[in-house]
Amino acid sequence: MSELAAVFDGAGVLYAPFRIIKDIDRAITKRSRVSGLRCTDRLEKGALVILKTLYADTMENEIASKLLSDLMKEKKIESKVVYKREGISDSEVVETILGDKIVKLEDIHETMSFLKRCDILPVTGVGLIVDMTAGAIKYVIAGGINLFPGTPGLLRNLSQRGIALYIASGDRIEGEEMVAYLPDVPSGNIFGMLKPEDKRDLVVKLKHTHKVVMVGDDRNDYLALSEADIAVLSLQEEADRPAEIFEIADCRIKDIRQIEQIIEELEGAKCRI
Repeated sequence: MSELAAVFDGAGVLYAPFRIIKDIDRAITKRSRVSGLRCTDRLEKGALVILKTLYADTMENEIASKLLSDLMKEKKIESKVVYKREGISDSEVVETILGDKIVKLEDIHETMSFLKRCDILPVTGVGLIVDMTAGAIKYVIAGGINLFPGTPGLLRNLSQRGIALYIASGDRIEGEEMVAYLPDVPSGNIFGMLKPEDKRDLVVKLKHTHKVVMVGDDRNDYLALSEADIAVLSLQEEADRPAEIFEIADCRIKDIRQIEQIIEELEGAKCRI
């Protein structure tokens, strides 16, 4: 068994994200290549939240006129703040969402309807971006994914080499649903809806028993990349990334399959870790 562990972010690293975003103020719904992180960062005090539920289970059959906040309270739908500006507490964000009187199920239905027209895997999630300055939900997001062509083969090859594989994503993914598409990653090693601090903590924990390669692509991976023995920045998806994430990266890749070469160099002791 190799002493190496490879931890992968999800969107932008293992799979291409599909996002339908509705601007509640402007009543405009469209596909966006701008990440939820970027949209959140554009707000003075923003927070990105994922609803911890399946759309088909709790929302799809609800009447369009019902308030999202009422449904969340009625069905006890939990949410998780996965990214936020400093100075904002999770409890304040949740309180703002549950007190909202604007966003309705029709907003969720509309974004999800757009998303389902895309060529995606049936792994979808609903997110919200909250403007804490205004005390309101600014955007509704329906998100889906498609694996990058090189992802299944890479994970299969790394698994055969005995590399411990982990997925640490901020997206709404579950081990049980993802293992059908990524069978070489144990379902118990697939984590979704992680905060930047959660990703960092996973890397720190793994470092007790492994040399850790962390593969990320954006600012929510910064803490985990900083702790990893080898920090790999994926540039496969075009994005406006902060300068500091480039500064801490030991390697940069433009195709996920390049990870195998990095692993080979590490196992051959050709790269200091």
